[in-house]
Amino acid sequence: MLKLIDIEYRIGERTLFSQVDFNINKFDRFGLVGGNGTGKTTLLRIISGEISSTKGHVDIPKNLRIGYLPQEEIVLHGNTLIDEVLQDFHNHLKRLSEIGKSLEQNPRSKEKLKEYTCAEDEFHGFGGYDYETEAYKVVHGLGFIEDDYNKLVQEFSSGWQMRIVLARLLLNKPDLLLLDEPTNHLDIESIEWLENYLDNFEGAIIIVSHDRYFLDRVLKTPKGKIGIYEIDFGEMRRYRANYTAYLKESQIRKQRIVHLANIQEKRIKEIKEFIARNRANKKKARLVKSRKKYLERMDRIQIESERKKIEVRFPVETIHSRRVVELEDIGMKYDGKTVLNSVNIVIEKGDRIALIGKNGAGKSTLCRIIAGHEEPTCGSRKSSEKLRIGAFSHEILLKLNPLNTVLEEVTQSACSAANINLRGFLGLFSFSGDDVNKRIDILSGGEKTRLVILKAMIEPSNLLILDEPTYHLDRDSVDAVKQAILTYQGTTILVSHNRDLIASFATRIIELKDNRVYDYPGDYSYYLWKKGKKALQPLNKQSKKKTKQSPQDRLRLQIIEKEVRRQELRKSFSRPGLTINPRKSKRLFEEYQRLAEEIEELERGQATF
Repeated sequence: MLKLIDIEYRIGERTLFSQVDFNINKFDRFGLVGGNGTGKTTLLRIISGEISSTKGHVDIPKNLRIGYLPQEEIVLHGNTLIDEVLQDFHNHLKRLSEIGKSLEQNPRSKEKLKEYTCAEDEFHGFGGYDYETEAYKVVHGLGFIEDDYNKLVQEFSSGWQMRIVLARLLLNKPDLLLLDEPTNHLDIESIEWLENYLDNFEGAIIIVSHDRYFLDRVLKTPKGKIGIYEIDFGEMRRYRANYTAYLKESQIRKQRIVHLANIQEKRIKEIKEFIARNRANKKKARLVKSRKKYLERMDRIQIESERKKIEVRFPVETIHSRRVVELEDIGMKYDGKTVLNSVNIVIEKGDRIALIGKNGAGKSTLCRIIAGHEEPTCGSRKSSEKLRIGAFSHEILLKLNPLNTVLEEVTQSACSAANINLRGFLGLFSFSGDDVNKRIDILSGGEKTRLVILKAMIEPSNLLILDEPTYHLDRDSVDAVKQAILTYQGTTILVSHNRDLIASFATRIIELKDNRVYDYPGDYSYYLWKKGKKALQPLNKQSKKKTKQSPQDRLRLQIIEKEVRRQELRKSFSRPGLTINPRKSKRLFEEYQRLAEEIEELERGQATF
């Protein structure tokens, strides 16, 4: 259906990615992952036709309909919500009406009759007269209420405007759906609705996301292929698995590369020792010369650098009170509209609370009241005398000094105890080496988020309040934040729609719904059980007992090993010296073809499980 052939994209002297080959057919579903700045969004824009690649070719059928949801904010204005969502529906009706009138004037025109038939087929292809009914279901599923339908689109926040764009996109039923971080602007309830909706989507999907549960749920189809494409160090690799299995396979692959690199280093050491021993031996001069050339031509296996695992303990202010904060009969109104009503919460020492609910339910407002940053309309707040709060919200990002370096910004707010291991704290949040000398004004959004969370945690506190800390962060950054939260020894309140983070962290769930709070004194699985939902499976939870490798795992390992060798061969084909030796070139190409056939055979075997 769509092919990317040897795609390369350069920004100045920097190659973002190269040698990207990508085939996607009608029912295929792929996740596209990689760190921030690796080129995921750029690749989606190339596929959608927004930009052109530096090199290579995109083969797109003429009538292929592509729907693209970008990650960056979209500004809408002019229409009401429902008119914006139904705009394409009305355009189709208008077109049919215009062609119909023209046909009435010239009923014998074969050209007009053909045009009307094509327009009618297209209209029914994307829903026909059921489109309007479906539109109301979609906007409701994405969290809009009936009172929103006649509001102007510019009255909605950027996050809600993205939902409007998503609704319109889903209703148009494109042949290929490109979604760039679609869960960023959705609450958990809307994410679950989108997962269910995409279950029945009759087209191909490419998703950029690091939401493990979302990808695992969407990447399953009996009709097409599934997999994860990873962009890393300028290359793209395919894993024929869902996201959870990809995490496992990518780790196996890295271990295999380290193993092969160690074997290579051992071989290099042996050759160098041979050269050193026989350098003065005239009888072995040819052998010595041959071994030297061999070393010069050898492609060294590169071991991918990984972020060091740093153990740090965040400073915690001592607090003896069992009750940290107590809210009694809290009510909150804005412009006469009730946001919170009769809220009663007791936050106790050591609680790890996940605060969940629909966007706009009042989670951020409740956090500000708990922190004492905002006075409620009614009710009372009591707190321990020794309460010290560390807080993160996206408004705090604006308070960073743009002229400071990362190190200066953290040093200014760090206590003397934290200063002892300041580099360790920075390393935990992926600021290492020259990164600590970057000025604030050149940091990415994700880097600024990590920095503000670090600042919140590096000062002694006993209550940590984090409002959507993983928004726009890549997987490594989310892991850094996750490790930091789990390391913190105080009381924590977390607002997040990242279900993996909630499941690994929370010991208590507080849900905001209909202006009230519902308290679930247990982890996320307990919450799901109480709500009558299916519990989430733990992410790569290792068994203490050594388990026997399954046949499927053995097949995966064989595929990974052969893929690693095939990538090595592909790199060697671009070496200028290879054309001088046609016999060697032929032998390597034959090996490359044989590996491709063996991988295909192993994949057929994998499909039988």
